[in-house]
Amino acid sequence: MPAINMYYPEKDIMGETCGCFRLFLKWLLFIISYPFVCMFTWTIPNCGNPKYRKYYVASFGLSVLWIAALSFAMVTLVIRAGCLLKVDHYVMGLVIVAIGTSVPDALSSILVARDGYGDMAVSNALGSNVFDIDLGLGLPYAISIAIRGGAPMMLLNEAEMAMLESGEMVITPHAKFGFILLLILIFTLIIFCAVRFRLNKVVGVTFVSMYVLFIVYAFIQEFVCNYDC
Repeated sequence: MPAINMYYPEKDIMGETCGCFRLFLKWLLFIISYPFVCMFTWTIPNCGNPKYRKYYVASFGLSVLWIAALSFAMVTLVIRAGCLLKVDHYVMGLVIVAIGTSVPDALSSILVARDGYGDMAVSNALGSNVFDIDLGLGLPYAISIAIRGGAPMMLLNEAEMAMLESGEMVITPHAKFGFILLLILIFTLIIFCAVRFRLNKVVGVTFVSMYVLFIVYAFIQEFVCNYDC
């Protein structure tokens, strides 16, 4: 089997600020990631090695299969956790799953922004959302509807449909948070115009504050409101 290209966390950071805590985090990440690194190394051909470059198609296909399997496992765990915590699966997807799928985009935006490519960081954030909405939703639903013989898929369950028809539910959560997303996008454009399309501390603090408010509202909607706020 191929050798595992992974190194133990070094202790040279102990003398730095919060060195002990940082070393603990490094070991925690090492322990969590080690099984996955082993599975990826042993099942996906490393195209960086000239010996395996001809297997690039297999490497790409196996990578996609791993992503699909891990995504399925993540969604299943989130749904089960939501049932145990009595949190609606829509809110769990809106917060937990969204964070899990957006972390790679955030890291890539951070890396390109540090290199001075702020426009690429912004376009990555916008492009990834367009991809998620148009292709990430459109393609799976199109495949599912085709398998079901053209029958539409309902986003609301029977209880929620009854509440909507009776007027107890004024607006569906999907439409409500869709309008909130639209308002966030409009406010984002206003912020960019106000700072003359420059990324600075004002933009960072404003965007983080908006996300915190969004998360707070999502949980208020779940635990306090009864489809009426």
